[in-house]
Amino acid sequence: MHVPALLRRSSILPLVLPLVLLGLACGPSGDAASPSSVVAAAPAAPGEAGEGKHGEHGEHAKHGEHAKHGEHAQHGDHGEHGEHGHAHGEGPLGGSHRHHGGHHRFDDPAKWAKEFDSPERLAWQKPDAVVSGLGLADDAVVADLGAGTGTFAVRLARAVPRGKVLANDVEASMVEYLGQRARDEGLENLVAVQGSADDPSLPEDIDLAFMCDVFHHIEDVPGFFGKVHARLRPDGRLVIVDFKKDAPDDAPGPPAAMRVDHSEVVKRLTDVGFRVVNVDVATLEYQYIVEMRRA
Repeated sequence: MHVPALLRRSSILPLVLPLVLLGLACGPSGDAASPSSVVAAAPAAPGEAGEGKHGEHGEHAKHGEHAKHGEHAQHGDHGEHGEHGHAHGEGPLGGSHRHHGGHHRFDDPAKWAKEFDSPERLAWQKPDAVVSGLGLADDAVVADLGAGTGTFAVRLARAVPRGKVLANDVEASMVEYLGQRARDEGLENLVAVQGSADDPSLPEDIDLAFMCDVFHHIEDVPGFFGKVHARLRPDGRLVIVDFKKDAPDDAPGPPAAMRVDHSEVVKRLTDVGFRVVNVDVATLEYQYIVEMRRA
């Protein structure tokens, strides 16, 4: 760039040179950017991403990176698994439902109940067949660990008319919903219980601890199931339903990397003080049923 000799020798060069450079940067016309172009280049307000990085995502500029997934930017990656769990398949154990790469907040249980109790889900989850296969005494005390909106809890309650079902969940909204559902369906033997991620907080001893589509969410297996073990009566059982490791990629449930093979479930629970009684891989297409007792 040619700088006039007067400017090179002048003490005002540091002040003038930036203006010269700006004129060159504006192109042949030498016009500076107009005020309207400056406004257009400003960052879009939340929810008004336009056609920039988040243009395809609409309001999801305020919800997260993946607006194209609808509301699931709020809830995680797997809306259909949303298994309680937390999925059943609701996966509620863990507080914020750390569902398959994301954190689910179940702030609208009625909405999730429609999903968890949908005909499509019930067709492969087969809760009636699963409960029937448990062979419960009608006065049994059962804990549904991670009960979610009550898909299994209400069926368990009907199976033990002289017994009790402790429908456990870590989400306060789910616990409230479970209590209301029990009242609405006239199930006086269904009791909603607030638990935590590392303690089911069971108020009494039980004959059966039942968990569906939740085991793969449990971080502290010895800690959590040690407390379950302590509440089981001497002849009590623990039944785990969860997703098969070798299920097809398009099958319901979490990604393969998050699934826990039934052999690993048996090993980890054996270390806690249980012994395996039966492993059923035939009743459900996408899930196994592991039955264990106190060792």
